[in-house]
Amino acid sequence: MGIAFAILFLGGMAYVLRNAISPRGQAVVGVFCFFGLVAMFSSNLRAVNWRTIGYGILIQFILAMLVLKVPAVNEFFNGAKSIVVSFISFSDKGAEFVFGNLARPGDIALNPGKEMLFMFAFKALPPILFISAFFTLLYHYGILQRIVQFMALVMVHLMRTSGAETLSVSANVFMGQTEAPLIVKPYVQDMTNSELFTLMVSGMAHISGAMMVVYINYGADPVAVLTTCIMACPCSLYLAKLFMPETSVPQTAGSVKMHKEKSPYVNGIDAITAGTTDGLKLALNVAAMLIVFIAFVAMFDAILGAFDKDLSLAKVFGWIFSPAAFLMGVEPKDVPHVASLLGAKLSINEHYAYLVMKGWKEKPDFMTDRSYLLTAFALTGFANFSSVGIQLGGIGAIAPDRRGDLARLGLRALFVGFMATLLNAAIAGVFLQ
Repeated sequence: MGIAFAILFLGGMAYVLRNAISPRGQAVVGVFCFFGLVAMFSSNLRAVNWRTIGYGILIQFILAMLVLKVPAVNEFFNGAKSIVVSFISFSDKGAEFVFGNLARPGDIALNPGKEMLFMFAFKALPPILFISAFFTLLYHYGILQRIVQFMALVMVHLMRTSGAETLSVSANVFMGQTEAPLIVKPYVQDMTNSELFTLMVSGMAHISGAMMVVYINYGADPVAVLTTCIMACPCSLYLAKLFMPETSVPQTAGSVKMHKEKSPYVNGIDAITAGTTDGLKLALNVAAMLIVFIAFVAMFDAILGAFDKDLSLAKVFGWIFSPAAFLMGVEPKDVPHVASLLGAKLSINEHYAYLVMKGWKEKPDFMTDRSYLLTAFALTGFANFSSVGIQLGGIGAIAPDRRGDLARLGLRALFVGFMATLLNAAIAGVFLQ
């Protein structure tokens, strides 16, 4: 109750003094409020290891400061941006060969003078196939595992988390919410509830490498997407430990030994083929989900419009999520727009939210560059209701005996994962001019 009162007081004062404290001041308050919300619902605050929390916050802030404030690091990430754009162009070559002019929307003018729509199937889906195959190739040769192990080693040493959960969290920077746990597959069955919860929260707070490229292809700022993916590593780890502290002794406490498992692929060509097949399943799933969910949005808009022609799902989301957008450090005039995207991301998925934002970017002066950047930080994560079912199926297949725990922890993991993306955005809001 004390934490709840403090959050309401701080949030209320920030709103009253919004003209005096500026959007960066809003973001400072937001950092405390988002952290406080997770602490308020903690299962056992007395059991929290504050070393884990302290070092996690420190690493997160250092990462944000390095990327957003240190020119050399910012230039490095901008260089990484050009690599990502190159990857998109590589997949474009394959798409053009298969789809011809359909892969180049500018070549087509079926209705002269009419606005061209974004050709999702021919521009957004092909990169999923290429990136999926690329990461599978890295996995086959053990390169991905080495990178993940190095990242985990740093966090285990500083934050005192278990090796298995930290390895999986680190893997989430590159792999999806059901693929990353495969890195620690032998340990999942015997994980403590706190470790299993961390596994789930990290999956919600991150995206996969393939999706990273897709969101950038939608027009999201590449530096923001790359930065928030890395920041989500310590953030999801310490927020999970704040919400559900470790009260048992993990099997891999203090160790980052990765279970050595022979690659299931015969050679590099076999790995590329398998990765392409997996990417195809993912691409078809993304396309099908968008068709269905956008249809539902249109249906709900029609139902709401029957009561009030100015009422829509976006407007309802704008009302509900306005406090979150405000506390991210978004400029007041843009708060309703960003809030509607946050609601769409949580209830539908981030693809839909990004595509809506892509349409807005084509309208001059619709939102400020700062608001678009902060929105990219907040949208980059798998925290939506459908992910609960995806994790139940994916992680449940790895550890069938833990399906009951996965189902019980699902919505809580969604809450903490969503808070992690908002906290990343708020921290970025503190540093961005």
